[in-house]
Amino acid sequence: MSRILITGGAGFVGSHLARACVAAGHEVHLIIRPGSDDRRIEDLRGEIIRHNFDLQSETALKHCFSDVSPEQIFHLAARPRRAEAADLSDVRDGMREQVQVLIGLLSAAAGAARPPKTMIRTGSLAEYGAASAPFQEDMREIPVNAYGAELVAATHLLGALQRRLPFPVVTARLALVYGASQSTAYLLPWLITRCLAGEASMVRNPQDRRDLIHVDDAVGGLLRLAEAQLPGGTIINIATGFAPAMRDVARLIIAETGADPMLVSYGPADGSSGIPDFRAATALARSLLGWSASTPLAEGLVETVAWYREQTRSQEPLAQMPAVSRRERTGAP
Repeated sequence: MSRILITGGAGFVGSHLARACVAAGHEVHLIIRPGSDDRRIEDLRGEIIRHNFDLQSETALKHCFSDVSPEQIFHLAARPRRAEAADLSDVRDGMREQVQVLIGLLSAAAGAARPPKTMIRTGSLAEYGAASAPFQEDMREIPVNAYGAELVAATHLLGALQRRLPFPVVTARLALVYGASQSTAYLLPWLITRCLAGEASMVRNPQDRRDLIHVDDAVGGLLRLAEAQLPGGTIINIATGFAPAMRDVARLIIAETGADPMLVSYGPADGSSGIPDFRAATALARSLLGWSASTPLAEGLVETVAWYREQTRSQEPLAQMPAVSRRERTGAP
């Protein structure tokens, strides 16, 4: 049994990672920002230890490490959705959350009486941006927005700082994670709930191809990373390696929900969000971890639709489900 600390523990991936760690018999500590919606971890009450503070508080971080002495850290806290502001305040906020918080976390962990054995940090395939698909871990990133650039900055900062840290830090670049209880601010759950409700919707860039990974597979990849004892600074894609066109994904959702296909419209065939092929190479994960995603998209969507259908029956306020599922990050509608 290990003492595990998870940042972003009330979020989509974090809550399912916590659940998997509890099931494996670990002592699980979650750092949860005050005011966070914690419905995803309601079933874990009594099985996890909560630490309610903002990661930007370095004093609280140091006290947490002193009290917990975690052996493994999973740094998942992130806020990928941020409206662009004319004064670039969104970028300032993003750099503070992605880089300064990371520095504070590293400082507290490195200065602890008993530093952790390893730290796994989640990044995103968004870091590759406009680079040629499939995205290889050693290629030069070409981020197309501030979020991707912020993550790239944090990834390379980690590489530069690794020699000064008493523990290895490994970055997992996640594909677009989907599954039950994902916020309807993201395309797949938004489209699913619209189809179930018999409401019209649009897929703006139907030809864009997206690497979609079920949250169970993402969690499995993160856990395998923690066990692998890889050198600090390693970057590994946690992805499927497949990227169906969003028109095809929409058709799968329409078929599974039983919606009228005429309710779903599509943007121009030659349109694109700027990254037409969002797909990762997965050879490194297979060779270093012996891991690969195992949930076919069709199977994952069946399960996801079933979850949202059940929520509809119980009249759960889906639009209010917190952002970031079952045991994300797809494009917004």
